[in-house]
Amino acid sequence: MNEEVNMEMVNVVKIILVSHNQLAAGMKHAVEMIAGTQPQLSAYGLMPGQKPDDVVAQIAKTLPAEEPVLILADLVGGSMCNACMALLVHANVQLIGGMNLALVLQLVLAQQFDQDSLQHIMQQAQQGIQEVKLQKVTEDDPFF
Repeated sequence: MNEEVNMEMVNVVKIILVSHNQLAAGMKHAVEMIAGTQPQLSAYGLMPGQKPDDVVAQIAKTLPAEEPVLILADLVGGSMCNACMALLVHANVQLIGGMNLALVLQLVLAQQFDQDSLQHIMQQAQQGIQEVKLQKVTEDDPFF
């Protein structure tokens, strides 16, 4: 099946965002609002009435032959992530489920990474998911 992708500090040629509906397109727009135009970044969304395999067929047509491709899906176990598993027959394709803005932004800004740095970026994106609470500020607070 899929051999492990060799990503020894390589430039990822293509980052593909996949989602249900317009989440991937919105994620791409948000990244580009912060980091500027990203020609290596593309987005595909499964719209009502579409079949996941049809979207994956569109993606397959855009895959480079050998250069590294990273596909980020919105939901592990979701229909788009599951359908994109068919693309893992290409040794240059890697699939990550559970994308968020922090993850996509860090990958785009990194431009090149290896497996260890990819794991580190994924851990940082996971750690960025936190409940935000208000804390009572006292007059003794040295901040001001």
